[in-house]
Amino acid sequence: MSTVLCLPAAGGEEDLLSTLVGEKIESVRISLIPWGPHLGFESEIGGGDPRLKALVAVIGGAEPSGGHKCTNRGAVRFRMVGGSVIAVGLLPSHDKGIYEIRLYDSDRLQGVYVVRRAELLAAFEGLGVPVDDPAFAD
Repeated sequence: MSTVLCLPAAGGEEDLLSTLVGEKIESVRISLIPWGPHLGFESEIGGGDPRLKALVAVIGGAEPSGGHKCTNRGAVRFRMVGGSVIAVGLLPSHDKGIYEIRLYDSDRLQGVYVVRRAELLAAFEGLGVPVDDPAFAD
């Protein structure tokens, strides 16, 4: 089964997320940044794990957003077959019902996007990510 994500290209770049196809994902690393008394979280998931489908679908439904000045509270790194990396920076949520993310081609910022908060948290919960972590605080 293949899932293809399509978002508008930023700054004339090739549509980065159109390359995020199920069989081309080698592994996914999820990390939440330690904060205060919290230790953060890290997990690595094989690219063939069917639980990734929900996360890929949420990211695929992202819409372009404005800038965001806050630092990333976590990251999702999709290591692709062949060694390239597509990364998503997790930003603090400031608006009810949505969550903003940064899209990176390796470590080069491509743009800021918005996704539905409930869907993102459900996808992370399905992967065993603690959604009560401060990274997901309102």
